[in-house]
This record gives sequence, C-alpha cells and structure tokens, in this order.
Amino acid sequence: MSANPSNTRAPGELRELRIDEIEPNPGNPRLVFPQEELDKLMESISHEGVLVPIVVFPKDGRYVLVDGERRFRSARDLGLDKIPALVTGERTEQELLVQMFNIHLIREPWRDLPTARALGRLLDEIKKGTGGDASDRELRELTGLSIERIKQLRFALDLPTEWQEYIAQGQIPLNWFWELDKNVIRPLVTERPDLANELGKRAIQNAFVRKRLDGVTGTDTVSLRKVRPIIGFAAADAASDLNGTSNLDNILRSLVTNPEFTIEEAYEDTVQITVETDKLHRRTETMLANFNRLLGKASTSEEKAYIKQVGQDFVRGLTAILDAA
Repeated sequence: MSANPSNTRAPGELRELRIDEIEPNPGNPRLVFPQEELDKLMESISHEGVLVPIVVFPKDGRYVLVDGERRFRSARDLGLDKIPALVTGERTEQELLVQMFNIHLIREPWRDLPTARALGRLLDEIKKGTGGDASDRELRELTGLSIERIKQLRFALDLPTEWQEYIAQGQIPLNWFWELDKNVIRPLVTERPDLANELGKRAIQNAFVRKRLDGVTGTDTVSLRKVRPIIGFAAADAASDLNGTSNLDNILRSLVTNPEFTIEEAYEDTVQITVETDKLHRRTETMLANFNRLLGKASTSEEKAYIKQVGQDFVRGLTAILDAA
C-alpha cells in the first residue's frame, strides 16, 4: 500500500521510502550520468548500502527527488525496495530550482546547456510571480552563480537551436560562442556597422561556426580574440578616410567569405606587428618600474650589484639584437 505524502509527518523527517514511491525530478539540469560513475556507486551501495539519504518532498501522493539522483538510480538498478530519504516540506518550482542551484554550487558543476535551461526555467517562474524579469544581481543572490556566468547562460538561451545542440553534444563549447560574440559580432556591429550590414550578422556567425566545425586552423577560442584589434584598426582607418572605408575591410570580408582563410593569417597580414609591439612597450615600462622598485628596496651593496648586473645583461642582449637587425 502506497504511503501518503500529504499526512502530518513533520518536514525534514528521515524515513525509509519505497523506490516506487519516488519520482525523479524532470527538471534536473544534470541530464547525463556517466555509467562509470553509476557503476562505482552501485558497487559501494551493494556493500555498504545508501549511506547518505536522498532528499525529497511530497507532491500529488508521491515524492519528488530534490537531491541524490545518482543514489536513487543506483539503488533502483540494484533492485533495492527501499532507500533512506529526508522528507522535506513541499515547495514551489522556483524554490526547487533555487535549492538545486545551491546544492550543486558546491559539487560537480552542471554542463553549460542544462544549466542555461534551468536558469531559463527559474526566470520564467520569477516572471510568473513578479510580472517582470530578474536582474543579473538578483539571479546571483538566488543561485550563487557569478554575474559573468549568468550573462553567458542568458546568452546561451538566445542561441539558435542548432547551435545549442553543438554545445550539448560537446562539438563547440559555450565559451566559444561567447567569445565570437564579444570579439567579432559586437565589435563589427558597433565599430564597422556598414560592413556588418553588408555581410549580415547571421552570415558572419555561420561562417565562423562552419570553420570551427570543419576544423579550420586558428578558429579556437583564443584566436577569436585576435579579430577584435583588426576591427579596431579598420574603424580607426575609416575614421580618417573621406569615404569612411579601410583596406582592412577586405581582410574582414575574407574571414567571412573565404572558408579557408584563417584568423591567424588575417592577424599576421594586418595588425600583429603593431599589436604585439604595443604589448612589448607596456611590458617594458612595467619592467623598468620593477627595476626601479627593486633598486629602491635593496638594502645591501651586494643586492644592488646583482640587480644592476641583471639590467646590464638585458641591455647588452637587446643592443646586440638591435644592432643585428
């Protein structure tokens, strides 16, 4: 005879529940459970039993799983009749989602797309209750996720279904789409809007996605960051041109229209020397400041002599390079 979850038992009571009384949570963002993990857990349970109770709450005459799905699945697959469970009070969908986020914050993180979809459900529940959208700060307080992570997950929810599938299947990570948007799409739209309109936002996105799927060299996440300075220099050139154009626009067009043209080639052909020389300049200024700081902190003549020797060796080496150029 089935238990009645709606009876007067106090919330938070530790009980033994029948496996067939428990419903897995259909909204659990962790949809994939590696079989190797389950096999290890089943071996442990077969020898020691379920040592940590699952957490459930009563709903519609049954119990909904809040925490412990791997323990539940393993016990079920082993053919156990019962499992220890902490029966807590019934809760709303919003409360359940918030609790699940906080439980898994200190455990193995959920995958990107399931986490994004869970956040989407939480946003829907908040909107039902308040009539408005939750801010990133409000979501941070509820879920414990960082603002940057929340922005990425909201961004993922707006991606085309096909691209979401690439993320789900592990073909292209969410961070790659995020960097594409941050370093290519948004800079083009804001700094070279005419070129962005000419090429078309979706065509630009599709071109880079296709290169990534085809394994074109230099379309990794880090390489995407090299497109941004090309766009920046193109915008600067166009600002000083009577027609508002730049020779670098053709390089950017080729990145979209030529499936074999790589980011690395575009970078090397255009802005590499300037960008990397600027970086070298900044590092040189930092190094000079560090030499000055260390000389000021040196308390003995031996320490000062050592610092000076390092500086003089560097100057000699640099002079030799410059003389040979």
